[in-house]
Amino acid sequence: MRCFVALDLPAPVRNHLAKVADRIGKKGNVKWVPPDQMHLTLVFAGDLDPAAVDGLRAVVGEVEVPALSLSLSGLGHFPPRGEPRVVWAGVAGDVDAVAALHDRLETGVERLGVPREKRDFVPHVTLGRVRSSFGAFALVKQLGEVGKELNGKPFVPTGLVLYRSELLPSGPIHTPMLRRPVPPAAPSS
Repeated sequence: MRCFVALDLPAPVRNHLAKVADRIGKKGNVKWVPPDQMHLTLVFAGDLDPAAVDGLRAVVGEVEVPALSLSLSGLGHFPPRGEPRVVWAGVAGDVDAVAALHDRLETGVERLGVPREKRDFVPHVTLGRVRSSFGAFALVKQLGEVGKELNGKPFVPTGLVLYRSELLPSGPIHTPMLRRPVPPAAPSS
């Protein structure tokens, strides 16, 4: 079973990101993520056997979920140089707490035999995957322009979620297997 752990986003944030993707959509050849599938991935565990899925469920169920206040912060692409393959929205706010949560989850899944990600963790929301290099550089320019208009209003993720992911020709289907609430951050004085 293909699994990952993510922070879910409130509907207004997902809808705002869908409108942003709509504005960019004319540039490049991008398959955009539907708003109901947008999330902030913390750990991609990949294909797991049933025992490892149970172990992952336990890790997600036991990890301390910190209070979080996040906001959207600019648009970008992976890789950061050259032709883009993934278009994303950046995240600001309690990113150190998100990184610490990521690290605790990775430590837990590493005990299940899932290797740690080799790349540095960059909190982001994937908006789309670039299908071809056609219009790629116009897309990069558009990301810079539209990214300045991203709504930076703070939000609290709606949950820490363990997802099962099924890859279909029409696109992936993410099914929640375990959902935990994320406490809101205390208001700053």
